Order: sequence, then C-alpha cells, then structure tokens
Amino acid sequence: AFEFPGGAFPASAMPSTETSALLANHALPNQLQMGGGAGYETLSAHPNLFVKQTRRGWFQELLGCEAKTEFKIATMQEKKGDVMYALEESSLFLRLLCPMSHSWSMTVWQGDGPEGPAVAKYQRPLRTPLAPLKCCCHQEVQHQDANGVAIGETVEEFFCFVPKFKITNAQGNVEYMLSQPTCWNGMFVDCWAEGVCNMRVPFYVYPEGSKHVTGQQVGKIVKVWAGLGTEMFTDADKFELVFPEGANPESKARLLGSLFLLNQLLFEDESKESKDE
Repeated sequence: AFEFPGGAFPASAMPSTETSALLANHALPNQLQMGGGAGYETLSAHPNLFVKQTRRGWFQELLGCEAKTEFKIATMQEKKGDVMYALEESSLFLRLLCPMSHSWSMTVWQGDGPEGPAVAKYQRPLRTPLAPLKCCCHQEVQHQDANGVAIGETVEEFFCFVPKFKITNAQGNVEYMLSQPTCWNGMFVDCWAEGVCNMRVPFYVYPEGSKHVTGQQVGKIVKVWAGLGTEMFTDADKFELVFPEGANPESKARLLGSLFLLNQLLFEDESKESKDE
C-alpha cells in the first residue's frame, strides 16, 4: 500500500497500466491547448492548405490606416472549412510608414479564431525592400514553434533577375529554395508554368541545388485569382500551398511562414489600402 497523510491508499485502487496509457494519449491534445508541445504537429494531417487573407479592418482603412493582416486557413479540398487562423501583430506607425516592409509578428492558431491552441509563430524584422543585387538587409521571416522556440528561417538570397529565397531549419541547414519558375537560363519568369490565362502566380519549392525550372519543384505556393471585385479593390489575396511529399510538420510550418512573407513582399498593393474592406 502507498502511504499518504490521510492514511493508506490501497494499491488495488491504482489505475492499471492500460488505463494509464489511455489517459496519457487523451491528455496530449489538452497539453497542446495549454501551450505545451510542438503545436505545428497538427500540420501532419494536411498535404496542402488554402490560405485566405480577409478584408479585415474596413473602418481603419477608410480612415487611411493600414489594418492588421488576418488569414483564415482551410484545405484545398474543403476551402470553406477553416482549420486554422492567423493574425498579425504590428505597430500602427510602421504599418502607415512602410506597409509593404514593416516588421510584424504572426501567430497561427488551430480553429477559426485566436481561442484555439497555438500552432506556430513568426517574426518578421524590418528590412529594406526586396530588390536585385542587394548585398545586405535581406528580407526574412523567422519561424518558431508554439512556445516561441526558433525552428528556422526564410531569407532573401542575392539575385539578379528573379527573386529567390532559402528556407533553413533550426540548425541553419538549407532545406528548400523558393522561387518562381524560370526560363532562358534563369533570366525570366516562366509565365506559363501553371497554364495560360488563369491568373495563377506560382512560387515553386525546390530541393537545394536543383534548377529553378518547371518539373524540378517538390512543392509550391500559388497566388490564385480571388475574383474581379476582390482583386481590384482589396488586398484580400488567396493562396494554395502544396507541401513536398514526405515533409514533416516542422517543414510545413516553415513553408506556411514563407507564404506570409511572400504575401507582404509581393502582393500588398499600397494603392488599395484605402479601399480594403
């Protein structure tokens, strides 16, 4: 028997080994909900994502203030069934001063709002705008797990014609390269990589060392047409994110953060700020 201050506790009343294992398995989701563990493990169930930027903060926009960016995240199979939610945290002053280059932090939660358990976090420092032939101050986003522990980063690489980025893991090893598909020996973007006249803008995920051409990619981030009214008058963009086959949840979290960086660098249109709903 086990001795407790209130008296003996019979060993026969202790849970069996099978019961203890069952309780431990059921306790894991609750642990994640309390912020423990690697929340990006939820990404293991998804081979792809459909990321939808919302038309948030219309009143702020009408007053000339850039609202915080918000995303609802579903899958490409169930585009209306949101499984995650992301919201930017940033300074109003910086959003007004440099809307396409300001620093921000982003948290992704499970579910359709910030009430769920955290999946991953991202930190984007202030850097000079994306441009060719830069030797310093390259654009980047730092990837973190649900507890804020670094798991890698995505950094702008030196380029002459077509922007490219390297995605590294927590040890600093290059995992993937991210770039639009190219032609003419890398001098031009391959505008027909995703077909003709479909308004799709692809960024392909390549293994390190491969040529950045159509057919060499292992995954992709594609900005898709969101509709005439949305495209003309708002910044509410939509993206397809297809993960490389066999990618682990941590790699998927880094690719999702890379998508957020691409959105701000290339698809935030300053001319639409005052019209964004």
